Amino acid sequence: MVLDLLTTHDAHELPLKALVRAGNLFGYTDQTVRVALSRLKADGVIASPARGVHALAAAGALVREVEGWRRREGRLVAWSGAWIGVADAAIDRTDRPQLRRHDRALRLRGFRQLTQGVWIRPDNLAGGTRALRDDLTQLGLAPLATVFRLDDLAPEDERRARALWDAASMDRTEADLDRLLVLGNAAQDAVEAGEAAPEPVAADSLAIGRTVIRNLVRDPLLPDELRPGETRRRLTEGMIAYQLRAKALWIRLLDRWAAGG
Repeated sequence: MVLDLLTTHDAHELPLKALVRAGNLFGYTDQTVRVALSRLKADGVIASPARGVHALAAAGALVREVEGWRRREGRLVAWSGAWIGVADAAIDRTDRPQLRRHDRALRLRGFRQLTQGVWIRPDNLAGGTRALRDDLTQLGLAPLATVFRLDDLAPEDERRARALWDAASMDRTEADLDRLLVLGNAAQDAVEAGEAAPEPVAADSLAIGRTVIRNLVRDPLLPDELRPGETRRRLTEGMIAYQLRAKALWIRLLDRWAAGG
């Protein structure tokens, strides 16, 4: 909640009293919010530029990834049919924190396991192998993993590779999220018409936005040959429009609470 609100506000910083009031909307006590802030500060995720004020610290790769969900479509290039692979049989699997970062990096970039120790994805992201290798390293790829390009899979391996992503399941998920945005927009309409209180609608918008954006961030960005991207693009556009409305509502509330209202 704290990170969502600090990311949402244009200044990327808020006074403690505004964050506490926001936390109360979600049923968090004042002390719970204070403890969360202390932990985030200890982890270097947030900072205190002034007494009683909390702000986002310098964004790491994962934070930048989440914040960049609107621009992900711009990473796509035409697919030649080639693949990018990651061989990770040599990595240290006893280092559990590193292994979690490694697996998360692969999942965030849409890789799926073709066979034991080999993960692949279509080579349809701007910059090709070199850019993706650097990107994965920033996201937490294990040092001993090898990133390479595959141009000529055997026919059976090609069939298995193309079936690694469940396109039908992704379609169903995006349809559900589209309906969630419709409900969220209807609630925003009610606030603007004076028919609903803004606080619960703002709280719901944070949950809706988190759910939709998480899905967009984790989307593998497949080429249209494997899964047409029209529903993903429509969902992205819908979320951008919804977030603008939710952001305006939240800023009104946060600024009011910051002023003691």
